[in-house]
Amino acid sequence: MPKIILSVGVFLTSVWLAGCHRHTPVPRFEGRVVSHVDTYGSGTGGSADLSSNGSMTSGFDYGDPARPDWSSDIRWSFLRQDEGKDVYRVEWTFRPKNGTSRTQVTEVSFDGSQSAKIPGNEWQIISIEPKSSQGKP
Repeated sequence: MPKIILSVGVFLTSVWLAGCHRHTPVPRFEGRVVSHVDTYGSGTGGSADLSSNGSMTSGFDYGDPARPDWSSDIRWSFLRQDEGKDVYRVEWTFRPKNGTSRTQVTEVSFDGSQSAKIPGNEWQIISIEPKSSQGKP
């Protein structure tokens, strides 16, 4: 009987230790991914809830031949936790209506309390905003 109890104890300990090594980190902070048209905090553009993996599309038609209409795809994925922040990989494809598409990939750290801005261009800025601020600077 003691051998059975010892065997079961060793087995359960092994299962528990194996589970510890397979733990997949998850994001700690809630937020929104926000597309700002022209300037940060413009109040135009779209947004989506921040999740481990996600995507959104955005775009703007100016109705002015001097300014290019455009669309974009934004994809993100949670990578890891680092120094108290959640780190995401963000891929952004910007497509001007009459121009060449450009894709950029970057890592961004988000602490849940301050905005994390992703380098953009003169027509679009992307940020990860704390859940409470919703993209307001």
